Amino acid sequence: MRFDPVTSEKSLLALLAAIVMLAPFAIDAYLPVLGIIARDLAASEALVQYTIGSFLLGLAFGPLLAGPLSDAIGRRPVLIFGLLGFAFFSLACALVINAETFVVFRFFQALMGSASLLAGRALMADVYSGDELSQKQSIIMVAAVIAPMIAPLLGGWVSSGLGWRYIFWGLVLGGLIAATVSMLRLPETLLVERRNPMAISQIIGGYLGIAQNPVAMMYLVAISFMSGAFFVYVAATPFLYIETYGMSVQAYAWLFTVGAFLAGLANFANFFVVKQIGYRSTLFWQGMLVIVCGIALFCGASGLFGRWAIFGAGLLMMPLLHVIGNNSLTGVMDQFDARKGTASAFAMSSRFASGMIAVAIVGQYNGSVEMQYGLILFVFAVLAGVTAQVAVCWDKSR
Repeated sequence: MRFDPVTSEKSLLALLAAIVMLAPFAIDAYLPVLGIIARDLAASEALVQYTIGSFLLGLAFGPLLAGPLSDAIGRRPVLIFGLLGFAFFSLACALVINAETFVVFRFFQALMGSASLLAGRALMADVYSGDELSQKQSIIMVAAVIAPMIAPLLGGWVSSGLGWRYIFWGLVLGGLIAATVSMLRLPETLLVERRNPMAISQIIGGYLGIAQNPVAMMYLVAISFMSGAFFVYVAATPFLYIETYGMSVQAYAWLFTVGAFLAGLANFANFFVVKQIGYRSTLFWQGMLVIVCGIALFCGASGLFGRWAIFGAGLLMMPLLHVIGNNSLTGVMDQFDARKGTASAFAMSSRFASGMIAVAIVGQYNGSVEMQYGLILFVFAVLAGVTAQVAVCWDKSR
């Protein structure tokens, strides 16, 4: 099955949007019931929380093999196999009897899910490039920001009515439906003559080739700092806003929802701005704005502008980080005619690895929670903005 841009585009984007939503649902849907899961499995909450870390670890390591594999055998089989594997390990999570195996199954659930995510991104890069790729990714990312808004609500509703295990039964169903539709509708976009042998030397050579491209690496560094800033926000704000500032859990949930809504609007805006001035110029100005937000947030944490600067700058920064990551990924993909799967793998692994590092830094910092958040997020945000601008300047000068 080959890609027909006239008849296949809408169904392709809809399918990829659905696949992108699976990972946020797998992360966020069960968060409200972690305590219930811990009691049901007779385990500590700390042990059950390791299922979040193991899932992120799977998202970081999975692409490293899936990327070169998709460059060797095509996008379609990797994506379908990943969805089937995601469904299988979701089933294993639904039937788990102790927390230790739950942690292990969550790792493999993410490992398989990351293969489908990566193949989907590489597939888009086969079909689109440049500004058009950035615009299509903006459409897909709207789904990625909608999922975290509704996943905790659906997860809590399913758990209260049927039990927490049915959250994972729902993921089984979602994975199987996506795999079935992919088998019936998904085209293969990687021509046979553009494929690379699946050999250790070829895999290493592919990653070395990316590492030797300074423009691609600078875009990747921007993606890494962007991801670090995002995970600092996710890890630190519950403690800062609720424990330090006394915000209610309900108010924090609404604030998080507003941030996700703004991220969706930012992706819509990115679609139209890129159409007018191109993704490189758009990314340059987005980098400038995120630097300003980082400075304002740090000033708020230092007591100069007050906590409203922290709230406002944080709300504006999150949407900017989404579109910076989107446009930076387009910049990476545009550097390569072949090995787009490997390039996408490098980007995904860098993103989640830097996120884990950022969360670890937050946990080890010994200062006050307010200064911890302000200083670390300031550093990551400024570095994300600066490296994005440097990448654009280098790219335009080539």
